Amino acid sequence: PVLCDTWGGWVFINMDLEAQPLAEFLGVLPEHFAVWSPEDRYIEAHVAKIMGCNWKACQEAFMEAFHVVATHPQILGGIGDENSQYDAWGNVSRAITPNGTPSPHLRFEPTEQEMFDSITMRDLDSESMMQVPEGMTARAFMAEGARAGLQPIVGEDTPISDACVSDSIYYTLFPNFHPWGGYNRIVYRFRPYDNRHDKSIMECYFMSPFAGERPDPAPIHWLAEDEPWTNAPELGMLARVFMQDTFNLPKVQIGLMAAQYDSIVLANYQETKIRHFHHTLEGYISD
Repeated sequence: PVLCDTWGGWVFINMDLEAQPLAEFLGVLPEHFAVWSPEDRYIEAHVAKIMGCNWKACQEAFMEAFHVVATHPQILGGIGDENSQYDAWGNVSRAITPNGTPSPHLRFEPTEQEMFDSITMRDLDSESMMQVPEGMTARAFMAEGARAGLQPIVGEDTPISDACVSDSIYYTLFPNFHPWGGYNRIVYRFRPYDNRHDKSIMECYFMSPFAGERPDPAPIHWLAEDEPWTNAPELGMLARVFMQDTFNLPKVQIGLMAAQYDSIVLANYQETKIRHFHHTLEGYISD
């Protein structure tokens, strides 16, 4: 037998029959997500990939915006990476990265159109997806379009702030569950693979709101370790971002295994979520 409970449409199991109740373990998470009704979404896409690194190293690549300046330079025009806010409570941590605003790392001030083109990852030889109206900010324009698509689904009277549809609000529930807040569809899960310390499974779900009858969940789409994320077109432009996020992870794994030192240095603030994860983990394994 195992303990079993649900939250937000997700099923949680625990093999420890004396574990604390799920509601207690979740801490602030249900309160924070209540306004977004995660239980009223369906699995629009579900992609899993075997990764050439430990599951902890893999998830750490998605727990901060500190890497954007080096890993995703094409989006610096429209993301406030260095302006991210980090918080931690109990078993939960959160980052908020503003979008529709330029990175402080830039040495020039982009126009509103350039910010929008950066957010939408416009190719240099392609036309802009849309033109930002005169006198309007890229952030407000992006939020207005997202609201127009969401309002008929979640209800015309449901308040939807710019932040809830524009910013990256990404949570971590210890140890390996990463739901995004606001009306972003992303949820990550990371877990070991085949009892290997140097392999893992990364999963990305798109959890989407719907109107009317609940659609059938999308079947899982497995990608092999040597298969690119771009073989999963259901992820849209996120697949291209994942290619940047993960290309160096096998080398990170090799470096960790070959390192002369038994510890690494983490940034005081920008890597708060990673620090919080390892502090929480240490509390479990040291008891």
